Amino acid sequence: MSSASTQPDYTTISNINFTGGFPTSADLAPSIVFLILYALTIPVLLWRWFRKSDRTTILIRPTVFQACRIGMLVIRAYMSKNTYGEGLLIAELVLVSIGFLFLIDPVSELWKNQVASHMPKHERPGWIVRLTWLIKILILVAIATAIAGSVQISSAIDDPSKLDMVKHLRQASVVVSFAAVVVVAIAAALTHFRYPLDHRGTIYILTVAACLIIVSVYRMVQTFSTDPSAPVRSLAAFWVLQMVFEFFAFCLIIGISIPTWFPGEKGRLSRTNSDEEMGRITPAQQVQVQQK
Repeated sequence: MSSASTQPDYTTISNINFTGGFPTSADLAPSIVFLILYALTIPVLLWRWFRKSDRTTILIRPTVFQACRIGMLVIRAYMSKNTYGEGLLIAELVLVSIGFLFLIDPVSELWKNQVASHMPKHERPGWIVRLTWLIKILILVAIATAIAGSVQISSAIDDPSKLDMVKHLRQASVVVSFAAVVVVAIAAALTHFRYPLDHRGTIYILTVAACLIIVSVYRMVQTFSTDPSAPVRSLAAFWVLQMVFEFFAFCLIIGISIPTWFPGEKGRLSRTNSDEEMGRITPAQQVQVQQK
């Protein structure tokens, strides 16, 4: 990004190739637009939390993501028109890189709940359990390497010899996060075709995963790009390929009642018990129950 030249104190870290680059005046308008969009989602997310039938711990990660994005957009809007210090720069870079990772785990949890909604634990093959743990490990590694790379930025500003460490940690994070999203998508497709899972849930999971794959591919290509003038390193690419598709994925996650769509083990047991009770009563009584 050309903005590095306006901040001479940080030219030493410009070759780290941060996602979104250094904020410029061109970032002000899209920052405000996305701030408004995310502000409009706050009531929806609060509604999900306060409505008992919608409340679930899966919403914790989207809530953290929303906070990261709102914070990042406020900082980026300010930085686009003002001189900024090292602390503000690092905060913005951290929020950009780490925020996305909090969207991956909810999709993994939705897939796990979808399987649990239709298959008793003793009927689930071992590879599903192992895949669940693999996805969790990948997500944790992606977050850990992203955080480790971020905390080294301050040192890299003062000591250019640490730039390679920051770059390698960031590269590891984007590769691992890409792998995590792809594994979730493949897992959802495999379980759908091999087991009697509902079509609606699978289509939903794959749609969210597709949005995250687009973001992951962009982040990976952008991170490994060595040409400063490459289209993937443009502001337009950042705002469209990351920010837009992140927002789509986020809206999809908070746009449904997760416990209703993906009730998990408790929902399956409740449904099974209900079916058993219905089986014990006469057809006439069943009609009366259904009419209530």
